[in-house]
Amino acid sequence: MSITSKVRQSVVLAADGQVQKLISGTATDIGKANIMTVFAQSSDADGEIKLYNEADSSKTASALIFHGKFGTAANHVHEFKLPGAGIYANTGIYADLTNIDFFYIVGTF
Repeated sequence: MSITSKVRQSVVLAADGQVQKLISGTATDIGKANIMTVFAQSSDADGEIKLYNEADSSKTASALIFHGKFGTAANHVHEFKLPGAGIYANTGIYADLTNIDFFYIVGTF
């Protein structure tokens, strides 16, 4: 079975928070994941996304697993495609969003 057989999209976030998946229609925090794509739309210039391998909002510097910045104005859309199997998170994924209208990840979880 290839890694792409379990590729899913997370629940869309419009503010900081735990990245979640849907299980039988219920949003549940993602525990373990290979993040393959990060997708977002900016609400202003310099949209910024920080992802932490954490199950809470601690935002510990050593737990930072992704930091992306993009856009020169509102409504810019950007897709960060990560090579290979992507970035692995084994504790949870906390998203810290700045100047972002909406955000989601695509990966295996």
